[in-house]
Amino acid sequence: MLKLTKICKSFSNTQVLKDISFEIPKNKIVGLLGPNGAGKTTIMRIITGFLTANQGTLRWKRKIIDPRDPSFRSLIGYLPESNPLYMSFTPVEYLSFVARLKGISKTNLVKEVKKVSQQTDIASVLTKKIETLSKGFKQRVALSATLLGDPQLLVLDEATSGLDPKQILEVRKLIKKLAKDKSILFSTHILPEAKAICDQILIINQGRIVLDSDIKKVRNLEKKFIQLTQ
Repeated sequence: MLKLTKICKSFSNTQVLKDISFEIPKNKIVGLLGPNGAGKTTIMRIITGFLTANQGTLRWKRKIIDPRDPSFRSLIGYLPESNPLYMSFTPVEYLSFVARLKGISKTNLVKEVKKVSQQTDIASVLTKKIETLSKGFKQRVALSATLLGDPQLLVLDEATSGLDPKQILEVRKLIKKLAKDKSILFSTHILPEAKAICDQILIINQGRIVLDSDIKKVRNLEKKFIQLTQ
């Protein structure tokens, strides 16, 4: 569905991405793994249009695209690691606010908020202040905002980071459910999460893809990760 070919990115005289090529297939969860500073965030920011590659192409359904193009950005739901929730809002207020920012019409707003609330199972807390919610519910609210507008591609950065075991299982189940009709790029530093959630694994080290594999073909992900990132 989305294909990156020979993507390069430099900041000043430092090259941070070197010939990055991979695909995010339809209805698959692709895990993006790597040490801190390996280039994961830069890749996500290029895909979501917040940064521009110096070289290389991105194709959406085989057509070359500019990630900054609003028509493409409307197809993407991006959940950054530090998602800026407004704590004084209720979830319904926050989702309505984000829906308006995304250009969702007033006539569709209520229906859209209801739909994403049902998808993420937050209906029971819609009228409570976000600041009073557990971290698990806060993450569900953030995911709900990401789903507004029915994006076809989700880019999720550390979506389960900081959650307790029960919350991790709940968010993991939700992400797997979303993959039934969406493509997902899932960045994480938690290797067991990648094994539990992903269909495909990418490992990036020093700006290069050092592994691109079906998760079922990787027998010992921890050992492989250490070997490839030392």
